[in-house]
Amino acid sequence: MTAPSIWMRESGLAFFTSLSLHSLAMAFLVGINLALALGILGRMPRFQLQNFDGYFRLHWYACALVFISGLALLLAYPAKALTNPVFYAKLFTLACGLLIAYKFQLHSRKQKPDSIMQSTMKNWAIISILLWVATITMGRFLAYTHEVLLASRFFQG
Repeated sequence: MTAPSIWMRESGLAFFTSLSLHSLAMAFLVGINLALALGILGRMPRFQLQNFDGYFRLHWYACALVFISGLALLLAYPAKALTNPVFYAKLFTLACGLLIAYKFQLHSRKQKPDSIMQSTMKNWAIISILLWVATITMGRFLAYTHEVLLASRFFQG
């Protein structure tokens, strides 16, 4: 165990701050992606993908904060996360969701998408919603699905 790991785990302020920032950043990240997907699916009146650029900036800032706060949480309990298959599934769905968001951002710069592209984007929007729901669900399950909490249990003499 390293000193930063112990401090992160035992300092109520550090752990709580990281967990709070992670939750808030995920709320922004998922919220923006859900709004984007619902707009593409025609569930938001007057939605124009081309006008979504300002939200993409906020989206990527939230993504950076999710990454930093997630690393802090990983630092606190590395064995808990790294020995849990749910952690890797969450990372996979998160990465796929971000790739779709990037794809949407690239399409937002085009003037008028044709009908084939609109149909394809609607399919991607449905997949995006499913991925974000899975990401949030697995994130919540991480607190309850671990078998190893601390690596020190393997080094007791």
